[in-house]
Amino acid sequence: MISTIAELDKARASCRKLVTRRSWFSAATAAVPFGAVGAISDVANLMNLLPRINRAFGLDPEQIDQLDEQMKEQIAILAGKLGNAFIGRYITETVVLTVVKRLGIQMASKTAASYVPVIGSGVAATISFAMMKAVGNAHINECYDLVRELIERSDTRPPTAPSTAA
Repeated sequence: MISTIAELDKARASCRKLVTRRSWFSAATAAVPFGAVGAISDVANLMNLLPRINRAFGLDPEQIDQLDEQMKEQIAILAGKLGNAFIGRYITETVVLTVVKRLGIQMASKTAASYVPVIGSGVAATISFAMMKAVGNAHINECYDLVRELIERSDTRPPTAPSTAA
């Protein structure tokens, strides 16, 4: 688990680079004039991207399972407050499709635009890049906020007094 703000900042910077790379990949696949290819690629892209972000912040399900019960509970409560559907969960196609449905208008615009010769491919690529970047960066920010809150809570805990067993 990340234990300092410096480590947390490093994880965020690394994840932002990852999101940018994946966003460019998404844009490239959206430029192909077959709308369904871009949508399928985006789902696969998010299924790869979101768990990698979780892992970088120590919030992958396997990583969380190794924590004590109190820490697991804190993570669940904070993730719930953030309204995050990805933290500490296995990222399935169903979970990703929920996000894609929320972004339905952008997805529909991207798909429709991809069929317009020349300009449409550019528009679809731009929409795809922006959508992937927004979803990825929002998840990074939520992970960052959650872990920062955990660090701050651990820094403000009073030290436990040594036991005086007689």
